[in-house]
Order: sequence, then C-alpha cells, then structure tokens
Amino acid sequence: MRQQLLVVPVLFCVLLSTGQRNPEPWENIHLHFNKTTFLKGERLWFTAYIQDQKTQRPSVATTTLHLGVYSKDGEEIKRKLLYVANGISQGDIAIDSTFTGEEYTVMAWTQYMRNFPELLPYRQNIKVFDGGFSGTEELDNDIEIAVFPEGGVLIEGAYNQIGIMVTDGLGKGVALNDLELVDNNGKVLRSKITTNRLGQGKTGFLPEQDETYSLRLQNGVNTVVSKKLPKAIPGQIGMNVENNGKEKILFKLVAAEETFKKKAGASFSLAIYQDDFMVFEEVQIDKDEAVVALNRTALPYGVNAAVLLSDSLEPIAWRLFFNHRKQQNRTHTVVVEHCLSEFGDSLQVDLILPEGVEDGIRASLSVLPEAASGYNPAQSIISSFLVQPYLQQQLPNGRYYFQDINRRKRYELDKQLLIEGWGKYDWDTRTLEKAKLEFEMETGIPIQGKVIDANLIEEQQVFLFSQQFGDKVYADLGQEKDFSTVMNLFENDSLGVSLIGKKGKLRKPRVELGSIGFIKLDLNTSNWLVFNQIDRLSERQPETDQAFNLSKRTIALEEVTVTEKALAANKYQFTAGIEGRQIRDEDIKKYRSVLNYFRKLGYRVTVANGQVVVQSYNSPFPVAPVSINGMPATAVELMNMSLSSVQFITYNKSWLNPFIAMSINPDYVAPENRNRFIKFAIENGYARPQEYFRANYPDYDSALFKNFGALDWKASLWITSEIPTSITVPLHNQKGVKLYLEGMGQKGGLVSMAEEIAIDSE
Repeated sequence: MRQQLLVVPVLFCVLLSTGQRNPEPWENIHLHFNKTTFLKGERLWFTAYIQDQKTQRPSVATTTLHLGVYSKDGEEIKRKLLYVANGISQGDIAIDSTFTGEEYTVMAWTQYMRNFPELLPYRQNIKVFDGGFSGTEELDNDIEIAVFPEGGVLIEGAYNQIGIMVTDGLGKGVALNDLELVDNNGKVLRSKITTNRLGQGKTGFLPEQDETYSLRLQNGVNTVVSKKLPKAIPGQIGMNVENNGKEKILFKLVAAEETFKKKAGASFSLAIYQDDFMVFEEVQIDKDEAVVALNRTALPYGVNAAVLLSDSLEPIAWRLFFNHRKQQNRTHTVVVEHCLSEFGDSLQVDLILPEGVEDGIRASLSVLPEAASGYNPAQSIISSFLVQPYLQQQLPNGRYYFQDINRRKRYELDKQLLIEGWGKYDWDTRTLEKAKLEFEMETGIPIQGKVIDANLIEEQQVFLFSQQFGDKVYADLGQEKDFSTVMNLFENDSLGVSLIGKKGKLRKPRVELGSIGFIKLDLNTSNWLVFNQIDRLSERQPETDQAFNLSKRTIALEEVTVTEKALAANKYQFTAGIEGRQIRDEDIKKYRSVLNYFRKLGYRVTVANGQVVVQSYNSPFPVAPVSINGMPATAVELMNMSLSSVQFITYNKSWLNPFIAMSINPDYVAPENRNRFIKFAIENGYARPQEYFRANYPDYDSALFKNFGALDWKASLWITSEIPTSITVPLHNQKGVKLYLEGMGQKGGLVSMAEEIAIDSE
C-alpha cells in the first residue's frame, strides 16, 4: 500500500495542538575520570563537562556543580562544591581512610536540574582496593527474559519485529545463541536466536489468530526458562523503522492485509521529534505498501522519537532511533602522533583535530600503562550527551557504541533503542506546562550579612572581595542595614568586607555575617543511587598472581597523607621536582619582598649593577628564569615587587630545569592596609582545583602498577585543527601506554577517543 504523502516540517512552537514545551535550559553532565579503579592513597582526578541539552552547547548559566561519593548503602562519603566556567570544571577526590569498602558511586548534579524530574545526575561506579580482593561476586544463575514488541504492541496477521533482553539475576546481560520462539503447542518457529554480550537480541515473526507464543531457553539439564509474549492485537496499525540505510530512514506501516484494505484512504500522521525540533508526515493509506522514506539530513543528529498518530493525534505506535548522518559537526576525531624523548624515558604526544574543524576542543586526557584494567567508565561524553538524556534507564556500556563505530555497533544501538520504546519523553511530555522552579540557577556562593555601625544616610554600599579567588562585588544595604549577594569563593578563602562612604572612601565596618555557602539540602538518593550491576561486573580482573594486600607488601601509597600535611604547611607537591606555595599573611610579614622569599625557598639571589640573577643551589648552579603571570620578569619588577602582590608561586630547584613562576593577585590587600576591611574565613566554598601529581609508586615494574597505576592526567588541554597540542608523558619503564581523551567545544563539538601506543624498544 503506497501512501500519499504531505510533508510538512513544523517547528514545535507553532504546534498549537500539542502545546508549548519548557523554555528553561536542561543540563546534562559528564565526568571524565583518570580511571575508575583505585588503590588506597591515590586520588581520583576528573574533569566535568556540562551541556545544555536544548542548545547542544556548553551550559554557560550555572557556575556551581555538586559532587558526592556514596557507598553501596547510600552513605555519603565525600561531598564537594565545584566552580564551573563555560560548562567545564575540574577537581580531585582523595581515596583515603574514609573509603572502607570496595564499591562506590560518584554522582554529580546541579541544583537547577532538580527542577526537572526527567533530568538525572551523572553516575559512575568506582572500585577501591585495600588489603586484597573480596573476590568476584557469585553470579545468580536465574535467567530473566524480557520482550519488547516494536511500536509497543504485537499485531495479529502482520510481520512483527520484537526486541529481546536477557539478563542474569544480578541484572547483567547474557550472551546466548540458543533461544527459541515457540507457539502454544510447543512448535519451534524460530531457533538459534542470539543475544549479544549486552543481552540484546531481535527477531521477527507473524502472529496468527488465537495463537500464543513464548521465548524458551534450556538453562541446564532439566531447567527451562520461558517468557510468554503479549497477545497479538487484531486490526491494529503499527510501525517498523529500518535504520540501516546510508542516506534514508524508512518508516513502514505494519498491519494485516485485511486491516490495510479496511482502512484504505484513512489518514495517519508520523511525528518525529528531538527536544524542540519536530517534523510531521501526513500518511494516507492506499492499496500498496505504506513506506515513508526520509533523508537523514532532514532530521537531527542523534536520538529521535518516531510516533505514529491517529487522525485525532492519539499515539498508536512509537519507537526511538539514532540518526547517524554524515554531515554533522557534533563529533570529531583527533589525530594522534608520538615520538620518544632523547633518553627514552618519556613520550611526546601530539594531538590535532582534522583540517577544517572550526570549533576548538577543551579536553582532558588520562594516560595509563598498556596493561591497565582500571579504566571502565559506563559512558563516554558522546553517549552521555547524545543518548543518555533520552533514555529512562542508564545506558549499559555507552562507551562501546561510540568507539570505532561500525555497522554492527549501529545495529546494536538500534536494538537498544527499540527496547527502550518511548524513552524518557513520550507524547504527553510535548504538552508540559512551564515548570515551577523550586531551585534557582546557582551563580556563586550566597552571602548574607548586616553592617551594625552603618550610617545609611552616607553609607549605602559594601565592597566585598575574596583573597584567593580574586572575585569582587558591590552590594547595596537594605533598610535594616543588611545585604545579600553571591560571589566566587574557595573553601578556606578569606572574605574582605569594607563599607563605602562619601566619595567612595572605604572604612572598616562592624559586620555580622549570617549564612555563607549553600544550605545542605537532603537528597532523595534512593532515586538516584541505582547501582549498575552491569558496570560493576564488567570490569576485568587483573592478570596477576600477586597478593593485593598492600599492608603486607612494600607498596604503601602515602600520597593522601603527604598531601594533607603539605596543605597544612601551605606547600603543594605537584611532581617530584615541582612545588607550589600559597602566599599567606605570615609570609608577607616575615619576608616583605619577593627576592627575600626566593632566598627562603632555597635559591641564590644576586643583585648587582641593576641586574637580578636567580640561581639554583644545585651544581652547576643554573639560572632559574622568573615569570610573572606567564611573562618574563624584568630586574626592575623583581627589585620593587612586594610579596603582598603575589598570590601563588610555582617553582623547580633542580639543575635540569629550574624556574620560578609567580601568579599575581591584584585584589590582595596588604596587612598595612587592613584597617579598611574586616575579614572572615570561609569554610563552605568551592573546592580548590589542584595541579595533577602522581602517587608515590615505589615499583613501576610490578603487576600492581601495570594493572591499576596511572602515568599522567591532563585536566585541561586546548586542541585545534591548526597547531598540534604537544604533551610529554613519563613512561616509567612501560612498553606501551593507553590514552583516553574526552572533550567538548564551545559550539558543541564532542571528542571521545581511546588509543593504544606501543613503544618501540629498539
């Protein structure tokens, strides 16, 4: 039956019959971890990416990301507040003594997304090894079979496609090759039906009148697992989606021949939508086969919903499908080239986008030993942003579908979407009214206070600044001399408050601060903390016969302990040679000038004939170049610079590559000017991002390190198609490395790459 088609592309905003969707932004989150399996004493490093689902670009509205680590029982182990700039944030989590079990969930969300029940937080399971394995969980032999007719129902007298999902008692997909489709008399209609390693399968058949059908599996000698199919409905019109064509997608109407004859001339509509995009196809049945063929370029890239509607716009069949199209700018590849260093102890890796890609990518990179088995994220940034937002459940092994994409993986993704049916946004969601926003978009740390001694006739504003973040704001005083504002503050930051009087003159006020920071809201974690058994059980166990009781071996990682002591001492150990110091009031009072502080750090400083020479004390006493905010410092600047103008110093005293790099804080107020400000210590601010530093692995040749160690982590790389981005990776005697790259561009481009590099030993 060939239909007469009236193709009418319609923007959803003018579809008066189906209402108006929410105009508010919808945020999706993806976290890229350096790995997902950890030893006690290591740190979990991550970069967070946040996109607006509707614009498909980085979310620029929110500046605050909430992150928590939870045990299997839902107990909160860690909680952090992270600053987000242009949709990207970064941080780390110390895997310390608070981690007493093996399995945890890391969860990330924004408060604003809690206004929308459809939006779920990002979730990833991690493992922590301490004192040995508890062993692989004993699998439950119970097999469960679920059946999903394409379009929602089985249709009598028509050829139906059905999706199949087979799982064990723990919810893990089961690969089979011996499923059978039988009728109510036990007659085998289809044999050797297969499911892949995710438990997905698909088959087709024609249900006859008054027949019932089942899927059957011989599970053991005397055990038969059977799943009865739903009863086929007579007189129904359904839909089949053929998504294998290169240029076109076919949408076929499915019904018994008798039904097509009875409904000849009847009108139906095919609606295809993704977020705020929608197209309509009017279908009028005639005597030939009813097929709607649409060009891929006419539909959005990614997950679409196809709905067959009656003449009264009632849905009668539905289906999700993924539109792979050639001309789209959402996903990019990265070209990787490499070479060994002169001494063979490190690897130079060059990353560049293909020519013609206009959108640069902000990316993060994890580098692990070639035998590493500790990187098993459930999603890539592509599956997190292109597929997961449209599904009811967590997409199992989402990374799989978008690594080395081929025809088979597209077919398997199509099976997964057939199983999903409606997905998250059914036809009724098109008529949603504007959401009631209980949670505001967070754009900083809330601050409330009151100036006790303000003269409101002359003093009507306060000036606030953060010492470490460098943020500054002005806030008006109310009739009760109170003020409220939001600003960016790190935890353990110092907040300065000054009262502004006549002619802008500042004076030190008497201030009472109310609340600083967010009120910790109770979360219904039972809805969010769904431990994904598939992720937990898919991790490959290490190929080693070594014991994993770290306390009984000499491999004791002390990174966390050392780091916490260093923080208390105001010292940051980035690598074995590179250190950092946060400049504090005590330092300023004691040393005054930057040259005196250089001497305190252990440098030889010589001032003569208008020149300043800074040298390492390590023979042969090489000169250490000094920079200020990335620019070479002059002798005049160094001789006249007070230590109070410096926020942070990074330095290396080795004889190979000594240097001093200073970061200036223009908003810092020296102690001699403090009589104009009152200062408060901040406890509940943003977690301060740290530079990556490796754990102190004593044995880089051990199977423990090769399976679970980490070589390097880059939290923020800028990759373009013009000039290669070069990084140097330490090898530590490894014969190869694995690279895991994830990234997002300002125009919404996405990158997800896994690459193995073998090191030529010759």
